[in-house]
Amino acid sequence: MKKKLLLALAAVMVTASLTACGSSFTCEMCGEEKTGTSYTFKSTATGEDMTICEDCYKLVNDVMNAVN
Repeated sequence: MKKKLLLALAAVMVTASLTACGSSFTCEMCGEEKTGTSYTFKSTATGEDMTICEDCYKLVNDVMNAVN
């Protein structure tokens, strides 16, 4: 019984991780369709949360580090 439960749990985890890798989103900063890691960024202009790609996230961090 315990072995079947662990096997089922492992199958669910593998399925969940494969599903996450295949999802795509549109970066709200550059407008490109991306896969991979998305970041939530709070816009200082509008005060709204934006979903941005890793490239734009790095760009924002570089700019903020240069300003500070």
